[in-house]
Amino acid sequence: MIYVTGAAGFIGTHLVDAIRKTDDGVACCDIRDTSMIHPSRLIEHMKNNNPSIVFHLGAISSTTETNTVSMTIHNILLSCAILEYCIENNIPMVYSSSASVYGLGKHGFGEDAQLTPLNYYAISKASFDAFALQKIKDNPAARVYGLRYFNVYGKNEDHKGAMASPIHKFLKQSREHGTIKVFEGSENFHRDFVHVDDVVSITLAVNKFTKSGIYNVGTGTPTSFMDVANIVSDITGAQIVEIPFPNALLKKYQEYTCSDNTKINDMGCHTDRIDIEKGIKRVLSI
Repeated sequence: MIYVTGAAGFIGTHLVDAIRKTDDGVACCDIRDTSMIHPSRLIEHMKNNNPSIVFHLGAISSTTETNTVSMTIHNILLSCAILEYCIENNIPMVYSSSASVYGLGKHGFGEDAQLTPLNYYAISKASFDAFALQKIKDNPAARVYGLRYFNVYGKNEDHKGAMASPIHKFLKQSREHGTIKVFEGSENFHRDFVHVDDVVSITLAVNKFTKSGIYNVGTGTPTSFMDVANIVSDITGAQIVEIPFPNALLKKYQEYTCSDNTKINDMGCHTDRIDIEKGIKRVLSI
């Protein structure tokens, strides 16, 4: 039985769909879907069903969440419970970390770089990464793989609201209003946008890696928000409108991300990624 937490989420739904193409034995866990296993019952459910692997994607993903109790319960304590169970029972665990742990990226974007998280979500991810790395060190036979997803985009982001990718927001704005709103100075904001199809294929592949650890999942090619807006504008004909940068995001906003893919490529992961223009057209099914 393959377990997927966060199965009702953006990446989770794509991952479950991919797994079901070859395997019907998928147990889905998500707090938002009553037809799925509730996180509070997950460990007991796993005890009764002998998991073959656990893909742990469930988390509070809001970068503006400030409730540290809730963040700790959902992003750290549950993750630790799954980690302990998987190691004790020799079950592979693949979990989602985040490129947000790198903060402004002043120390680079290699997996061994000093982390400088800028918000509570990023702190929770960095904290669990530390637990996972120590567990791997203490248990050399453990099969634990943390994936630091960069800026993931693709179809079916509607439920993410404010946490949806800029690509989703720009496409939605172009459809509904014929305009695309970008922050002033967006030509200076660069992110590593990675298509969800690449994320899913890499997530499924890491179980074959010979070494546990943390791996970046990105393209290695940053694109500015303005360039993304221009691509969407060229495709849809929508007009670009610049708006003031929000004060609430000052000093809490990653201006640049770029995945260092050296480590994951050395493990034999494919080096080709969907480029941003083709990826946006794929979202639109062009």
